[in-house]
Amino acid sequence: MMLSDEEVLRRRQELEERRAWKRKNRRRQIIFYSLFFAIGIILMVFTARYTYLRQAAATNAGGTDEGRMLVLFLGTDDKLEASTRADTIILLSVDTKTGDVGALSIPRDTRVWSPSRQRWERINALYAHGGAKLVMEAVSQLVGMSVRYYVHTDFNGFEQLVDILGGVEITVEKRMQYVDKAQGLEIDLYPGTQVLNGAKALQYVRYRDGLGDISLVDPFGESYGGRVERQRKFVEALADKMLSSTGLVRLPQLVAQMFKIIDTNMPWETVLSLAVSAGKFSVDKMQTAVLPGNSQVMGSEGWYWIVNEQKAAQVIDTIVKGRPEPLQLVVLNGSGRAGIASQVSDLLKEYGYTVVSYGNADHFNHASTLVVTAPKNAERVKPLAEFLGASIQEEAGAGSEVTVIIGKDFNPNRERRVGI
Repeated sequence: MMLSDEEVLRRRQELEERRAWKRKNRRRQIIFYSLFFAIGIILMVFTARYTYLRQAAATNAGGTDEGRMLVLFLGTDDKLEASTRADTIILLSVDTKTGDVGALSIPRDTRVWSPSRQRWERINALYAHGGAKLVMEAVSQLVGMSVRYYVHTDFNGFEQLVDILGGVEITVEKRMQYVDKAQGLEIDLYPGTQVLNGAKALQYVRYRDGLGDISLVDPFGESYGGRVERQRKFVEALADKMLSSTGLVRLPQLVAQMFKIIDTNMPWETVLSLAVSAGKFSVDKMQTAVLPGNSQVMGSEGWYWIVNEQKAAQVIDTIVKGRPEPLQLVVLNGSGRAGIASQVSDLLKEYGYTVVSYGNADHFNHASTLVVTAPKNAERVKPLAEFLGASIQEEAGAGSEVTVIIGKDFNPNRERRVGI
């Protein structure tokens, strides 16, 4: 059958779109695999001081629990003596089957139980007593899963990374000035949006204000402040730079340097397995969190970060173990029908859904019922949408809550199939 000129043009366009998608997908794989290691390095060296790296042998086999691989990222100070401490500790959890990635930031003053030493310790002090092995043991105890791999680097690696990328644009929120001649540390930054080179970027992420490393500034909203939050802000800016056109040009150089500035016990076959699985990863699937807790004085021992066990268990389930947290629903009346938001909220609760609030939408002219969600939850809300007879609307800035907007088409008497 002869194809019309329009049909030929349409098929050519479809073919070009498929080719473009494949090129884009390959590029995203390279980007994310590089970003996977780069962010780990960034997080590790925020407060790290210089140390000589030693090549570690692959001393452990395995490294996965419940289908997830756990890797502990460590940054230490500049001393090679027994007093060396791990100043930055990040636990990365990777599901190589689904591509889900979680990063849990563990404050350096966190009070943890050390099975080997049979005592409570600051987690950053454990490195001085037994290196990465003791820290991995304590973190395993903390999260209830086996941590067998570590990656360790220094702040020289951090500076190199930023300089390779040509600097990172960041908005310095205030005047930052600090001098410690004993540590060889000088911080001198002015407020405003600017491109920071490696040395200046290190000053930014190492600066401590009145909030110290971390502080719970909003107990109700679980909002944290201090150096940890600035570090997270910088990670976002760095990711933006890596995904920019100028960042992509520098990726080959970045990858070439990556393994020169890290020390790990991860076997090469495990690294290669991550590379093979890179196609399943995407930045959208990465979740980050700080270990929940608050600062407390423990007698003569001084300040500790005391873990909030109940909230920590929830965060660990989600970030480390990959168990999805229950959907948090907000129900809004978009139809103008009196009492409909309350009625639907009660209906959803009756069938096991969690409704955190209800009220009125921005207007009452919504013709259709909508379930508004972040892209990462789009698959999970399908049963909810079917239950309500609603359409799904994905919004990148939707946050962790799912918003149900009751439109004029909503029928409270329709037959419903239950699925949570």
